[in-house]
Amino acid sequence: MPALANPRWERFALALFAGLDGKTRIERAQSTAYLTAYPDCKPGNSAESAASQLLRRIKPITERVRELQAEQSAKIQKKIDLSRERVGRRLDLASQMAERQENPNGIATAELGIAKVFHHIKDDNDTNHIDFNSAQSMTDIGRKLLQAVGFKEPDDVSIQAAIEANDAFIERLEAIRDAQRPTIEQ
Repeated sequence: MPALANPRWERFALALFAGLDGKTRIERAQSTAYLTAYPDCKPGNSAESAASQLLRRIKPITERVRELQAEQSAKIQKKIDLSRERVGRRLDLASQMAERQENPNGIATAELGIAKVFHHIKDDNDTNHIDFNSAQSMTDIGRKLLQAVGFKEPDDVSIQAAIEANDAFIERLEAIRDAQRPTIEQ
């Protein structure tokens, strides 16, 4: 989306975007951004009310701010590429260099790094890892069950649902076992 056709709307959108990084509440306020675009407006309630009305009525302003945020995010992502693929390529390069130099310690370090990046080796220092053997409560077990399927930070409601699902699963397994007991004992 290019700059907004109305120059005041564009100034307002840019000021809103700039205010997102503001250190104080005043710097982040919609009214401050509105006063940047419309300096003749009275500060305070008038500017706050006008800013609120403008944001409700003119949807392209909000879309423009989101676009500016996306552009900023893309620039940051380009500056710091910490993707698994990039890190994996770099570690592979380090492994190849260590091999050319006949440096077994370098090879081992790079290969262990590759395994960690691609989750083939669990780091013992990983504080988010909850081992079922070290679980102290059903909450720990519910959290681990959800994390095992990719739910990184489960909330209490989800953990409770996981505990209930686990209980139902255990009951079903016990029913299967109990159905087979008479057959096994005969």
